[in-house]
Amino acid sequence: MRQGDIPRRPGRTTERIRMRTFLVWMSIALAAAAALLVAGCGGTAGKKGGTLTVLSQGDVDSLDPGYQYYQYDYEALSQPAQRTLYGWKPNLRKPSPDFAASMPKLSNGGKTITIKLKSGVRFSPPVNRVATAADVKYAMERDFLPQVANSYAPVYYGDIVGVKAFTDGKAKGISGIQAPNPTTLVIKTTKPVGVLTTANALTLPGTAPVPKEYAQKFDKGKTSTYGQHVVFTGPYMIPNDRSGKITGWTPSKRLELVRNPNWDRKTDYRPAYLERIAFLAGNDLSLATRRILSGNGQISGDFAAPPVADFKLALEHYPSQVSFTPGDSYRSITMNTTVKPFDNVNVRKAVAAVIDRNALVATRGGSRIGPVATHYIPPFLPGFQEAGGSKSPYDFMSQPNGNLALAKRYMRKAGYASGRYNGPSLLMVGDDSAPAKNTGEAVQSQLQQLGFKLNYQQVPHEVANSKFCGVPKQKVAICPNWAWGKDFYDSQSMIDPTFNGKNIVPSNNSNLSELNDPKLNAAMDRAERIPDPAGRAKAWGAIDKAVTGLAVQVPWIWDNDVNLRSKNVKAVTNLFNGTWDVAFTSIK
Repeated sequence: MRQGDIPRRPGRTTERIRMRTFLVWMSIALAAAAALLVAGCGGTAGKKGGTLTVLSQGDVDSLDPGYQYYQYDYEALSQPAQRTLYGWKPNLRKPSPDFAASMPKLSNGGKTITIKLKSGVRFSPPVNRVATAADVKYAMERDFLPQVANSYAPVYYGDIVGVKAFTDGKAKGISGIQAPNPTTLVIKTTKPVGVLTTANALTLPGTAPVPKEYAQKFDKGKTSTYGQHVVFTGPYMIPNDRSGKITGWTPSKRLELVRNPNWDRKTDYRPAYLERIAFLAGNDLSLATRRILSGNGQISGDFAAPPVADFKLALEHYPSQVSFTPGDSYRSITMNTTVKPFDNVNVRKAVAAVIDRNALVATRGGSRIGPVATHYIPPFLPGFQEAGGSKSPYDFMSQPNGNLALAKRYMRKAGYASGRYNGPSLLMVGDDSAPAKNTGEAVQSQLQQLGFKLNYQQVPHEVANSKFCGVPKQKVAICPNWAWGKDFYDSQSMIDPTFNGKNIVPSNNSNLSELNDPKLNAAMDRAERIPDPAGRAKAWGAIDKAVTGLAVQVPWIWDNDVNLRSKNVKAVTNLFNGTWDVAFTSIK
């Protein structure tokens, strides 16, 4: 799951002999998570009614469930307003049936997946009718349309029978996605796909039903406009006019959710206590933090950590209104391997060596925000220990305070006799607001030690990836504010979307480094087929270690999510997403 900075998106190993420092911060994270579940989920019902205001820096990335992939998209839209096949109850680390009535049933050696659906789930106005299996079939097919620009469908759904014929324009639909009757969905794959048979990849926003007879006209042309007319199946919806055109969203300013009149509480596990939810974008994070803590009826949205000074203030004066949860994510500095000099592995290793990761962690508030990362798979996902745990086998990732002398040695290996870069200026694009802004400026300063001249452009968070870093033709050399979280509790989702060459796409790209290594691609393709959890952990951990050795990114923190609430809000955290779950939150 692509993370917002402000980020997602959510196995265990039992090896007992680890470094003492690892045990210390792991125990802190576990204690924080346990405390959060006790304080946030409670166990008592919430009070019905009221309006909740969610303060954010950025906005949702899209209203279209086929495009949505960001952590904030889940918080504001996917979880409260849509019914994906499977979803995430707040306190569980495994999928739960949502539009589906039960977990998948497997046959044909795991290559046929049969899913029974709930009846009585209805679309919001103006469609109004009952959603069926045919609507899920169309939703998953449109995930492959270039007009929709979904970035994960090829990763997780690419082995469904008939996908290639559909994407090549030789078939009107995907033959391996079938709807034999309104409440039965059948998915047939060319080989067993672990993330489908376990339902993990069937929790993604692109499985929310979409009515073909209504949406198809919006999916024509260069870019789908369905997001401007989207309909909903969850307890909430964005207000629209009689034709279905959305009226409750002003981009980069305000998104409003109201009750979906066609929602049937009996079909859903969400209590949906609130009457109305307003998501306000464009907030200064410092002011937003203070408003939330001192005000009423407000929670934090699209910011994973407040500015450092405000974070300290919150911990000192409002500790009961601050909660932490492991983010199951990492933050990194990405280097584009198609832009010189980052096509040279030794230059990339030099950058990794010079980066003071402790200093970057400090820009976000220090160790309470999360431990220094040494690779990609975070501590609570399978494969963490197999990838190296908290210790790196590579010298360029072994010194969290950075090592300028080592960095210069790598530059000399790359052909820079002075140990310093002497080429043209490089484009770096980062967020323009703290704390990400502070992180980017620290990266700039550290890279200057190696002689790098940077054309550093700071832009609003919501366009940093969608308009620059995630668009290969922009040729952005360095992105200092990249963050990635799990799509689900399987480490394939931490590695495959971001490093497999087959996943490089023209827009909404998640492989920012544009790594396309044939041996690694083949290893990932093999790992995708492994059904055994222990075998998957071993395989993806080994791939993580290999990717880390190529230094295409510099992971610097496995971060915790920080969530803030007003005193009168009974806020519930969703363990999967690491954010407040507004469908379970209430006003006291």
